Amino acid sequence: MNKIWRSWLISLLVALLACLVGMSVVYVAARQDENVARSQALADASDRGNAVRVAIDRALSSTYALGAMVRQGRGQLNEFDTFARPLIIYYPGVMSLQLAPAGVVQQIYPLKGNEKAIGHNLLADPARNKEAFMARDTGQMTLAGPFPLLQGGIGAVGRLPIFIGHDNNGKPHFWGFAIALVRFPDVLQGAGLNWLPQRGYQYRLWRLHPDTKQVQIIAGADSKSQALDDPVHYHINMPNGVWTLDVQPQDGWRNQQRIAINSALVLGISILLGWLAWQMLELRRHRAELALLVALRTRALAQETSDRQAAEHAALAETMRQAALLQTAADGIHILDENGRLTEFSDSFASMLGYVPDEMRQQQWQLSDWNDTVPPGLFAQLLQDESGQGYHFETRHRRKDGSQIEVEVNAKAMNIGGRRYLYASSRDISERKHAEQLLRIAATAFEAQEGMVVTDCHTVILRVNSAFSKITGYQAEDVVGRKISILQSGRHDPAFYRRLWYSLRELGAWQGEIWNRRKNGEIYPEWLSISAVLGDDGKVSHYVGTMSDITQRKAAEDKIKRLAFYDPLTQLPNRRLLLDRLQVALDNSARNQQTGALLFIDLDNFKTLNDTLGHDMGDRLLQEVALRLNDCLRNGDTVARLGGDEFVVMLERLSPQQQQAAQQTRELGQRILDSLARPYPMLEGTHHNTCSLGAVLFFGNTTTVEELLKRADLAMYQAKAAGRNTLRFFDPEMQQAVSARAELEADLRRGLQQQEFQLFYQPQVDADGHITGAEALLRWQRPDYGLVTPASFIPLAEESGLIVPLGEWVLYTACRQLAAWAANPATAQLELSVNVSARQFHQPGFVAMVRMALQQSGAPARKLKLELTESLLLQDVDDTVRKMQALKQDGLGFSLDDFGTGYSSLSYIKRLPLDQLKIDQSFVRDIDNNVNDISIIRTIVALAGSMQLQVIAEGVETASQRQFLLQQHCRAFQGYLFGKPMSIGHFMRLLTSR
Repeated sequence: MNKIWRSWLISLLVALLACLVGMSVVYVAARQDENVARSQALADASDRGNAVRVAIDRALSSTYALGAMVRQGRGQLNEFDTFARPLIIYYPGVMSLQLAPAGVVQQIYPLKGNEKAIGHNLLADPARNKEAFMARDTGQMTLAGPFPLLQGGIGAVGRLPIFIGHDNNGKPHFWGFAIALVRFPDVLQGAGLNWLPQRGYQYRLWRLHPDTKQVQIIAGADSKSQALDDPVHYHINMPNGVWTLDVQPQDGWRNQQRIAINSALVLGISILLGWLAWQMLELRRHRAELALLVALRTRALAQETSDRQAAEHAALAETMRQAALLQTAADGIHILDENGRLTEFSDSFASMLGYVPDEMRQQQWQLSDWNDTVPPGLFAQLLQDESGQGYHFETRHRRKDGSQIEVEVNAKAMNIGGRRYLYASSRDISERKHAEQLLRIAATAFEAQEGMVVTDCHTVILRVNSAFSKITGYQAEDVVGRKISILQSGRHDPAFYRRLWYSLRELGAWQGEIWNRRKNGEIYPEWLSISAVLGDDGKVSHYVGTMSDITQRKAAEDKIKRLAFYDPLTQLPNRRLLLDRLQVALDNSARNQQTGALLFIDLDNFKTLNDTLGHDMGDRLLQEVALRLNDCLRNGDTVARLGGDEFVVMLERLSPQQQQAAQQTRELGQRILDSLARPYPMLEGTHHNTCSLGAVLFFGNTTTVEELLKRADLAMYQAKAAGRNTLRFFDPEMQQAVSARAELEADLRRGLQQQEFQLFYQPQVDADGHITGAEALLRWQRPDYGLVTPASFIPLAEESGLIVPLGEWVLYTACRQLAAWAANPATAQLELSVNVSARQFHQPGFVAMVRMALQQSGAPARKLKLELTESLLLQDVDDTVRKMQALKQDGLGFSLDDFGTGYSSLSYIKRLPLDQLKIDQSFVRDIDNNVNDISIIRTIVALAGSMQLQVIAEGVETASQRQFLLQQHCRAFQGYLFGKPMSIGHFMRLLTSR
């Protein structure tokens, strides 16, 4: 009984130890998955957090434009609504813009709904003057809020202090505030917070109220936005405050289903291992009992008498005694005669085969009835054996239900009554075989893909698996008996190992990344999990470590980082990394009182290179530019590629003196200009390329990153306007020009909607001075500006695409006027010329639009002439010819405007179905004293005559110019000598007066 209890105790300990080790592995794996999930969530939170900061900074940057206009007007902004209206459109999320001279709100756009705020003194309001005083005293923008809005929802207000001039003490004079009111969540639309729920996250954007210290919810994934259980936090620095973005997975950090499955698997294996240990102990006990039984039987057989009859009686008595023993034996005892018939068996043997003992006694049994795997020759050999040692072998018995069981057989021949019998015992070893299989599975688990090492309590290595050898290069014989410190790389300081051992002592486990050294000396990263095994006394007896080589994972992480923060073509930092570094540079500048600079670089005529040599050559040029820029920089400077052919250089640690810092920036910028202007080897020859540089200085963090980039970009465009291959610094006047451009574009769109445009007509005359027609010229009756000529708005219309609807309006209006002339016999012969831009002409539906205008107005097509510019020839010439021929068939005429000033090729011009060449006024203006202009005009007239084209000269202002043109056989004129552009009423009066 004591042996049985001992077997149960040992098997229970084996199961508990296996369960402890398995659960340690499950715990370590779960923690590793959780750490990976937290790292990914923090990366996603930082990405969205930066987007939130950019969205808020962009909205608040509208106050800088207001401040610039106030300073430009020396404290006056008379047309506040006109200026603020395009800013509201340009900066999404801004509800209203306000100006508060001396802290008192006096101007608001839009005023509707905000009338109560007029006259409000921000400095005297105890509820809001804290941020106002902070902004005035620090000279920096402050952000107040969020707080409930009267219009509904929540919002925040940014206040930018404005200083103009200096007082008697030389200090800047405080003028007042420029204020932007933003609404949530409108201002956060561009931040893409809704992307987080799509990724399976819950999120909450909040801040602590600076006075009450209560949590204020700014945005969340649901309406309640309750506090998250265990999120990662990303802090967003805002003006005079910090916002926090909390993110956590919707289903929690850990995969509970996976943990449950792994735990169940560990529990099952532990139970099986305990059961296997119990079976092995029971096997040993049964073997001892069988040995005792065999000894007793041998001693009884030695007492046979020589008398056969007595021997038979003794044998019979012995047989009867054996039969009694058979009934109590644990193993399956059975006796076979020399013919293989079953003569006697134990009840346990019948049960082993699945029979009731009486059932087996009712029929004659042969060996083949339950075992046909023992060869007949082996049975005969066993019967003839005289050695007395017997045989031991393993085989299978067939049960009543047809199933097979594994058995261990001990067989021995003996004489009973002068006959040979085979005495055998069968033991069911199916469970032992299964246990051995489980042991092999456990051994295989130890030899898994992850490296495993077992040490004693003094960290002396006791055992390692093959994966350990594969990872470290050490074979088992190399490390067994040596301390685990043989793997140390030397990269970690003593504090790292102190933390590791503290975790093992206090928690019984440690996991994390560690750098180890292979046998060949190579240092590599691995993920290591260590668990402490406790003995019966509660002290550590062993340490079990599992390791995996994460070299490839680290390389993949580095690759992902490079893809996220570096340009794949040039390997330079991309826009995202530049913005982060620039924000750090602004903070460092404020902390160290040092000046920095930003250089915006754009390659000149890069598109031409792509179009002529191909994009692969363009990529090679960009790579060479990146190398040259790096060579020009100092240590600590940054060069980044924003995209296309745009690069940005960030300089830090410049002189705190503005003039000296500007000189340092100019010197480095000139070095960049010289370097990029050197020839580039391309294919068989060389390529020359220049660049344009825009520069802006910064001191402290008084401005935003996006604002700095905009200023540098504006300066770069000023460099291009100055002739390219040069450097220009940001000028506040440039900002004013941009603001004016934004206002002009907004007014242009409104003018189209409100029909503020009208056509003027300039007479065209023949050699006799008779009016033959007119050119339709566009004018804009812009409110508050009067009549505006095309030179001030046509370039912007071309750039913004408004030229298409504007040109369509011109054509429809001109056709209606032409139809009115055709209905009157006095004006039926007049022709009308209409200018068509290249962008409008290349619209897919241009031909159909012209035909529709003629059809709806009823104007005669033969009296309509379309004036085209040479820029049409820079694009698809075949498409141009097809459209001109289609309209030519309808009767329309074509005139090539400003001939000689563009880039046209005569080989292209001869393909165009033209009717007229128009001599540009720049050639006509100086024909009285410029020999070259005279030669050009003669050439144009001669070319027109050779191509059987009409010719008309524009810009004719004097009689001497007209006389010279007549001498050159030019028979059509247009200019101030015959009439300025005029309204239709004045034109008709001029027509009737002649």
